[in-house]
Amino acid sequence: MNQRIRPDDLDSAPYKELIQSLTLQWVRIELPADELTFTDYTRTIRVLLLTTQDPDRTAEIVRAVLTQATDLNKTSRWVDQELKFEGMIHGADRHDFLRLELSQAPDIDDALLDMYNERLNRFATRGDTAGL
Repeated sequence: MNQRIRPDDLDSAPYKELIQSLTLQWVRIELPADELTFTDYTRTIRVLLLTTQDPDRTAEIVRAVLTQATDLNKTSRWVDQELKFEGMIHGADRHDFLRLELSQAPDIDDALLDMYNERLNRFATRGDTAGL
């Protein structure tokens, strides 16, 4: 049985190096920061790692969100929001959760549908439209 990653573990190898690497990847893509700092980026990634309990899955999520942010011309605030979203739904059925979120919206507009499609297709391979 694997031991759980605890907050104190994040300050030592291999987790510290992973967090630093992912934070630097976020910084290097040079998205508008929206008043977020390096410390904010690090904190968000640390929380995601604690939530997923899986360094590989955490890296996959961060890279997918950063790729999408670049492709869609999003901001670091958007990245922060989407990493928190991914942590929140970790372990839940993505499609069911997204459908529930959409069904509970008071008004469905283009912005909400765009966000639904972005989240639905985040892990689809480029050119793959199976999620639509």
